[in-house]
Amino acid sequence: MKPSHRLFALLLLASSSIFAGEIRTKDEAIKLATGAIHKYRLTTLKDECGLIDAIEKPLYFEILVRERHTQDCGGTPETGPRLFSVRVRKHDGRLTSDVYDGTNYKPLDHAPVRIK
Repeated sequence: MKPSHRLFALLLLASSSIFAGEIRTKDEAIKLATGAIHKYRLTTLKDECGLIDAIEKPLYFEILVRERHTQDCGGTPETGPRLFSVRVRKHDGRLTSDVYDGTNYKPLDHAPVRIK
């Protein structure tokens, strides 16, 4: 195999191993999304001050990340503002999020962005 072909094969293997494989349940999607939230430091909230909910769509799971307002976390108890969402594609576990600008979903491989 030529050196350029080896490099291409290595890059292809590396990029395909980033994703988790087929995601079948909400629990799997939540686990994958929370791992990425921690890895990329997408929020500075303590775990106990955040809420995560999963909505199953035909092609992906939508993971909604909200603030949890309690006496220890602060905020108005009747509210739980949405911070951002993470989409977990079912057939390969690819993660995208609107954390970067609140509107457009981009791959979760960018530099950390911290939201409260």
